Amino acid sequence: MELLTSHVGSFPLDPFEDAEEVILKDLHSIGLDVPPYPQLRSFIDIYLEPLAKAGLITKKGDFYFANPKELLESRPPNIRIPEAEKAIDVVNRRKLRFKKLRAPITGPFTLASRVYFDDPEKGLRATMISKPDVVSSFFKEYVIKSVEVMANLGYGFIVIDEPILGIIVGKRRILYGHTADSIIQLFEEIYKHKADADGGIHVCGRISGKLFDVLVQVTRLNVLNFEFKDTPENIESINAELLEQYDKYLAPGIASAKKPIIEDYNDV
Repeated sequence: MELLTSHVGSFPLDPFEDAEEVILKDLHSIGLDVPPYPQLRSFIDIYLEPLAKAGLITKKGDFYFANPKELLESRPPNIRIPEAEKAIDVVNRRKLRFKKLRAPITGPFTLASRVYFDDPEKGLRATMISKPDVVSSFFKEYVIKSVEVMANLGYGFIVIDEPILGIIVGKRRILYGHTADSIIQLFEEIYKHKADADGGIHVCGRISGKLFDVLVQVTRLNVLNFEFKDTPENIESINAELLEQYDKYLAPGIASAKKPIIEDYNDV
């Protein structure tokens, strides 16, 4: 694989008409190889709002709620992501040439961690992430549908965004009944549906060596994307021998998402 540049997907802009076109033309002008469809909404809302519209979860204020038993007995709805569709249209209509397009998809663990079945003040243990059976069934199947949609639209790099994994997979143990094997198996089943696209995973923030060891074993996963600019200590969790053994590529985050400055070329 050649050296390619990409972007995780979120942009610090309020939605406006033709936003996708403006952003994609800007990304094209700077020579980005693999741009994402621009996410101007919360990456949580993009994927949970369709579930709310389908009546499977309920939004109250800033929180989403559902009944675990009802989700276990439900089938995820078909999904459309307007931003992803519009990005494809812009690229085709404006004849923007990129190496491929990146589809950021919020992962099953992170989605589950934002759907409550109990008082939100109780934290993560009051969310669906504490219900492994719900994560490995309903939310997995929902993300599979999202992956299939993106592959059918023509996205060549499908990336699962899972920031919550940096929290539940610690140095020594994995929280809420999840296991290394169950995490590996879940992602194997998800990436099986990416067709000919490359598969990636993005975990922001601090990652443990244990999390790296788990993700590197997912055979259908090609690219591991972690932060290094804002979290330089992540380099300590990377095992180069395992990257080579499992034939994985590392996509280091080299620009800061926290400091709104243009980095010096040599610094990047």
